[in-house]
Amino acid sequence: MKNIEPINHLFIRTYDSQLEGHTHDYHQILIPLMGDIRMVISNQTINVSYGEALVIKKGIHHQFQAREDFRFLVINIEDIGFLGSTLNEAHFSMDEKTLLYISFVEKQLTSAYNQQIEGIMFELLKQLLGHMQMSKRLDTRLTAVVHTIKNDIAANHTIKSLADIACLSESQFKVLFKEHVGCTPHAYITNLRMKSALGLILNTDTPITIVAEKCGYDNVSAFIRRFSSVYHQTPYRLRCSNQNMKHQRIG
Repeated sequence: MKNIEPINHLFIRTYDSQLEGHTHDYHQILIPLMGDIRMVISNQTINVSYGEALVIKKGIHHQFQAREDFRFLVINIEDIGFLGSTLNEAHFSMDEKTLLYISFVEKQLTSAYNQQIEGIMFELLKQLLGHMQMSKRLDTRLTAVVHTIKNDIAANHTIKSLADIACLSESQFKVLFKEHVGCTPHAYITNLRMKSALGLILNTDTPITIVAEKCGYDNVSAFIRRFSSVYHQTPYRLRCSNQNMKHQRIG
């Protein structure tokens, strides 16, 4: 059976507790808003939970089953080329910024109808997904670790404290983290801190000493050295350069 709906469109949908299936002539991106869903694609069972997404390619028969009180954002889409090489696999984890935006999309879709706004939301979501560093789903033992790090990037996260969260030995934790995330825990934390620092430097007037503190650096000089090694400019010079460029555009 084929299910025909408008394409290049966003929906909020619930599913039946009975296992059902269909195909469609467009691609579909399924994002849980609450709860999870069991999908069967090509005889492979996939459980998609909040914080994850699944791409269902057109013409592929798929079956689905979920509790009726669970909600999902469904994107019917003509072309998924915008995902490009960032899409490592059909089932992937979402990043925090995109999840926050999806919360806004859910609120808009469930509280009002505005075709123009919904079109803009659709296009912006495409941009976010296209630029997101999509990755394979984390091992469940690492999910709480990553959440802990992201929830407080300034904290003094040690291998021992993170390994304890994962209920692993320190050596097991380091191997598993590198395997799933692609870098060491230290490199991952540093990367998050530098991305946060860049946003604070370019988009706010927060003093550099406070930026350093928010990004986990007690020593401002150490922060400036690390920032400069990553972005090839000091925070102060990069901020001044960015402000000058903004003033030129305004002028």
